[in-house]
Amino acid sequence: MIKVGELVSSSQGHDEGRKYLVVNIEGDFAYCVDGKYRPLNNPKKKRIKHLSSCFKNFEKFEDKLTTNKLYDFEISTFIKNESIMHKD
Repeated sequence: MIKVGELVSSSQGHDEGRKYLVVNIEGDFAYCVDGKYRPLNNPKKKRIKHLSSCFKNFEKFEDKLTTNKLYDFEISTFIKNESIMHKD
């Protein structure tokens, strides 16, 4: 089950393999950002079944998001660091 604040990887589509952070879930869709190509003000809408979990969470994500203290550079840095630490 994918949750808000979780690091996910796209398993289908032209962005296959790209890592995202989930910012919102509505029904069968997740809204994802990467801080670079998909900033917080323009999240990508993806079907949950086309995402696979990386089993990593951004600490205090929801607190930062609700207080508007979350920035795109923090998201891109988190994704970059996690990708380097867990190379496939």
